[in-house]
Amino acid sequence: MREIHSNEVFILKPFGLAACLLLVTILGIPVASSVDTPGDFEYSSEDAAAFTDFFAMESPASGEVESYNPAGREPSSVYIGDRSTSYQAYQSTYAGTNSLWIMGSSSWAQRVVCPVGSYLSLLAYSTGGGRADFYSINPDGSLVANSYTFYPGYTRLVFEANRMGRSILIFVANNQPSNVVIVDVVSGGWPPSPGPGPGPSPWPSAGSARVIFSSDWLSGYSVFVDGAYVGGDGQGGDPLDGTFSLNVAGNQHHILEISVGGETFSEEGTFLSGYTYTLSI
Repeated sequence: MREIHSNEVFILKPFGLAACLLLVTILGIPVASSVDTPGDFEYSSEDAAAFTDFFAMESPASGEVESYNPAGREPSSVYIGDRSTSYQAYQSTYAGTNSLWIMGSSSWAQRVVCPVGSYLSLLAYSTGGGRADFYSINPDGSLVANSYTFYPGYTRLVFEANRMGRSILIFVANNQPSNVVIVDVVSGGWPPSPGPGPGPSPWPSAGSARVIFSSDWLSGYSVFVDGAYVGGDGQGGDPLDGTFSLNVAGNQHHILEISVGGETFSEEGTFLSGYTYTLSI
């Protein structure tokens, strides 16, 4: 294979400006500026498919703020940026510091993509609880500040994703800021409408990475993932056009091979959840 390209399905601008504006605002310095507007975001509701474990389309029955005990329902993993680690490793490294998470059914993350009108469960950790100032920078650059009384340990909050674009969330308790979490809210209904024709989904499923094989000179090849046959160009209903796509388990190392006419081409590496990789043959 000649090259491999790794690119997120969504194209986002850096959030550093917005984070700086938030910190400046908390310190009381006036700011006359704004962060990226919704028009700067180039993605659609399909991009949220990799994060379906993190949002719901109905408001939870519980109250806006409640105590939460993770004992017995610890996440299988936590995501710090694009890196995944175990909950136990996270606890041993970061325990005792103010932290903010987006809670999924089996993992916690610091950034998700979700459809407009959805609801997220946020987990805020503060050792002693008490008063906490919660800040949200909206996609239009406006700042919303709320005060809550947090419980010692984990406090669960509900966030309604009702504004398209990027929202940045942070809280301050006992004069200590938490980490930032990012919520990228996309347009369109949920679940996303089906594509114009048959074929595999063009976006990664939850916990997966998307791999697209593409060639303008090679066709009819078979594809193997970690030594197991998974399909191929022109096979099993796939069009004979030199292109074949599939999902692989995310955040794992894989060996990908294609074989045709006695020749084999291979590529290997770690494929991150929520990313699309194009392998040009």
